[in-house]
Amino acid sequence: MKKVSIILPTYNREKKLKRAISSILYQSCQNFELIIVDDASTDRTKELVESYQDARIRYVCLPSNQGAAAARNYGLRQAQSEYIAFEDSDDVWRPMKLEKQLKCMEEANESVGFVYHKIAYDMGANHYAILPSEAVALEKKSGDIYAQMLYDNLIPCPSILATRECVEQTGGFDTQLKALEDYDFALKMAKRYQGVFIDEILLDAEYSTSGVSGSAVNYLVASCMLVQRYKDDYLKTGTFNHRVEIILRDSQAIGMQEQFVALLEKVIQ
Repeated sequence: MKKVSIILPTYNREKKLKRAISSILYQSCQNFELIIVDDASTDRTKELVESYQDARIRYVCLPSNQGAAAARNYGLRQAQSEYIAFEDSDDVWRPMKLEKQLKCMEEANESVGFVYHKIAYDMGANHYAILPSEAVALEKKSGDIYAQMLYDNLIPCPSILATRECVEQTGGFDTQLKALEDYDFALKMAKRYQGVFIDEILLDAEYSTSGVSGSAVNYLVASCMLVQRYKDDYLKTGTFNHRVEIILRDSQAIGMQEQFVALLEKVIQ
């Protein structure tokens, strides 16, 4: 199977990073490079990564904290493989993840640019969430899924295995977005390429609101920016009202509906 470049951004996650790295090193498919981009951590992340004696691991520390989008973009510029995958520092890959995605990709036709799968999120207190939602019909999760993606995001970033060409066509992650930069990235992939969905949980993750993307305000501002960016496509696919209703609902929940109505009116003009 062809080689994969795995991009793993991290920031002050030394206590969880070891488990994430180990889950990659124990993959059934071993033909990969792991690019760990340290977003200026102040803990012992560097010492942890350098303790691994594995030539496939490449470590770089950014001079200042720039956020997940910038860190992933830096990793993409260092990637040398034909396929690209992503991991977050609190993820655990199941052992067959890479092998199953590569097999699926290599059996796909040329119109397919990415393969993704289900993720199990540990929400705490023995509660779990599965993404993408199992309520969405399987036939809407493969092929041309752009309209479904505009309705709601199907593709968690750590579930992606994409061709280099597909990733390059997206232009990378938008560093202007303080949240939902992964949703924007997935939308750009789905607009240009078909996808294949693997109906199996191949990654376990922990839900976290510790980063900037956990801010409700950042999330809502980014949502408005995406409505502006994809307005024509939302209108063409009949998903515009749905996206606006989500913003109004969530802004009301934090007592800021009036402010976000004004922002929506501004960006939609």
